[in-house]
Amino acid sequence: MLLLNDNCRGMKSSEWLKNIFSVAYYLMIIGWILLFGFLLYAIFISPGDILEILHDAEEFKIKSKNALYSSLTYELLSSAVWIYILYLFKNLMKELISGPLFTKLQIASFKLIGQLIILITIVDAISIFVFKVIFNGRLELNFDLFDFWFVIGIGLFLIFLSQIFNQARVMKEENELTV
Repeated sequence: MLLLNDNCRGMKSSEWLKNIFSVAYYLMIIGWILLFGFLLYAIFISPGDILEILHDAEEFKIKSKNALYSSLTYELLSSAVWIYILYLFKNLMKELISGPLFTKLQIASFKLIGQLIILITIVDAISIFVFKVIFNGRLELNFDLFDFWFVIGIGLFLIFLSQIFNQARVMKEENELTV
C-alpha cells in the first residue's frame, strides 16, 4: 500500500512538472509574440514610442533606433532559444512519463538541453557586456554572477544526467541479453 501511494505521488509530481514546463512554454511564446510586435511597431510605425518605453532600461540605456533594433532583435533570438529549450523539456517530460526509461532520445535530449542552456547563458552574459559597452559608452563589470553560475550548473547537471542515463541504458541492454 505504501509503495503504491509513493508511485501515485511520483506520478503527480511528474505531471505537475510537465504542466509547469507547458505553461512556461506557452507564456514564453506569448512574450515572444509581444516582443516581435514591439519590434515591428518600432520598425514600421513609431520607434519613438518604443524608445520612450525602454529609455530607462535596467541593463543599459537605449537611446537610438539602432540600439533599439539591435536589442529587440537579440532578445527575440535569445527568447527563441529559451522557447526551444522549454519545448525540448516538455517533450522529454512526456517521454519520461509515458515511455520506457533510458532511451537514446532521452539521453540526447538531456545532453542537448544542457548544452543549449550553457551556450545561451554564456552568449547572454557576453551580449549584455557588449551592449553595455556600446550603448552606455563605458566598460562596466557586474559581479552578480550567482545566477550565471547557477544556470551553468543546471546545464552541466543535465549533461551529467545524460551520461548516467546512457550508462543505465547500456546496463539495461546487457541485462536483457543475459536473460
